[in-house]
Amino acid sequence: EADCLAVSGGWNPTLHLSCHTGERPVWNPAISAFVPSPNLTGGLQVAGAAAGVFSTKNAIKSGYYRAKLILKELGVNAPAYRPVDADENDPAVVPLWSVPGKGRAWLDLQNDVTVKDVELAARENFASVEHMKRYTTQGMAPDQGKSSNVLALAILAEQTGRSIPETGTTTFRPPFAPVTIAAMGAHGKGRAFAAERLTPTHQAALDRGAPMVEVGLWFRPSWFPRPGETTWRQSCDREVRMVREAVGVCDVSTLGKIEVHGADAARFLDFVYANRMSRLKSGRVRYGLMLREDGFVMDDGTCARLGRDRFLLTTTTAAAGEVMAHLEFVRQVLQPEWDVRLASVTENWAQVAVTGPLARAAVNALMDTPLTAEQLPYMVHRDVRIGGVAGRVFRISFSGELGFELAVPARFGDSLFRLAVAQAETLGGGAYGLEALNVLRIEKGFLTHAEISGRATADDLGLGRMLSPEKDFIGKRMAARPGLRAGTREQLVGLRPAGAVKAMTAGARLFEQGAEVRHENMQGHVTSAGFSPTFGHFIALAMLENGRARIGETIRVLDRMRDLDALCEVVNPVFFDPAGGRMRG
Repeated sequence: EADCLAVSGGWNPTLHLSCHTGERPVWNPAISAFVPSPNLTGGLQVAGAAAGVFSTKNAIKSGYYRAKLILKELGVNAPAYRPVDADENDPAVVPLWSVPGKGRAWLDLQNDVTVKDVELAARENFASVEHMKRYTTQGMAPDQGKSSNVLALAILAEQTGRSIPETGTTTFRPPFAPVTIAAMGAHGKGRAFAAERLTPTHQAALDRGAPMVEVGLWFRPSWFPRPGETTWRQSCDREVRMVREAVGVCDVSTLGKIEVHGADAARFLDFVYANRMSRLKSGRVRYGLMLREDGFVMDDGTCARLGRDRFLLTTTTAAAGEVMAHLEFVRQVLQPEWDVRLASVTENWAQVAVTGPLARAAVNALMDTPLTAEQLPYMVHRDVRIGGVAGRVFRISFSGELGFELAVPARFGDSLFRLAVAQAETLGGGAYGLEALNVLRIEKGFLTHAEISGRATADDLGLGRMLSPEKDFIGKRMAARPGLRAGTREQLVGLRPAGAVKAMTAGARLFEQGAEVRHENMQGHVTSAGFSPTFGHFIALAMLENGRARIGETIRVLDRMRDLDALCEVVNPVFFDPAGGRMRG
């Protein structure tokens, strides 16, 4: 029996905050411990014991030196260092990773993990530190391995014939101290029950009278009413025509943004995307398609190469969290040996789309140095300065028009949006919201998760040629199953009115003319629909059985919930500018 049990995991600097910046710690053999990387970003300075300096005198000296660097960044001169009379002898650190004996040698007392458990993990080929952690549950208790992590890493290194730095560390995640679930939910009532995410331009949208709608936890403006407009359709139709004829400005900050960097970043992206990204040149952007392991489409978006080993991905707003979790799964479980690091930067950047025939004039008026069409062609990005602020410009479009997306640090987003709208208004344009954005993308046949429903394959969506035959990627083999390539599958098509009833609604069911309205006779459904002021009538995107072979056919569109029964012609899903000359011009 004992009144008190003391447990020591050795002298280990607290690395959590420095590792949250995305930098990996460095092994210091002199103290047999990991210390923070010397290349920390964001102005973070680490001193004293947290940096591996354990003696009192040297810790104070370390603190003075780091404070001096911070003051220098702030333009302040530090006073001269005054030595202190304190112990300057660092503790004599001698590594003792485990004590041999006949009984159990405990590592993680909270999860009952022993030395034998880690040795077994290595024999079972769970050689990655992340795999060992999940196999043994070492470091997964409330203390997050504060007293056992380094011991377990050292034993795993010994068993796999590697050094400790080669073995590496697990991911350091907040919070540092355990937080009870009750504390997290204490204020979960009323508006605090569900998280509200506001864009950097939220107040600017409210100032213009925009009604807000929740989209993937974000609040975004539906439309921007002007004096004399009494319905949302009036505002939406004006905004669509404004983009097609002049220039529009839309906040697209909610799109997921994920940075991928590391020596293996290019082949990592080749593995997660169906099309090849490793050949993408720096400064270029490419449309990408991700599949799930079962071969169905997970998400689409863009991939921009920022440097040799650094990429910026965009995802749809709705799937940002799902894609980030998917990438982490691939990095930690499927390819743990690859040198890849991920960082979600969605909330770090404000991004504003400027689109329309006059978009280039509007964007050049905002940038410190204007760019010609030759300097910034389609699917290219550049580092720029906007009002003296460092940012990026992407030559991409989600409307089918000449388009640009300006990205600046989030704190400048409100100012950028207001300036961009003011500039657009001088050219006969202005701000547009989600309703107009949806009509514009339907006219162009672009996809959202209304079409990427989780049941659609790349071939169903008309993107089968994006599946590279030259490389392996997630979902490739499952996507090749005969059942996912049959001609009877629902395929993406466009619909336009062909009878007396001109309206169409999302969710309406499709039937052959004359067929009895029964579930087994249903041929597909409408995914997205809206009135197009460009064409003067409703248009829709739909998933229709063997749809591409049925262009020109007339089908019945039925929505009993909204009392709709109409005839529509099956057409190409790209209604507007099928050749793409306007957005490439």
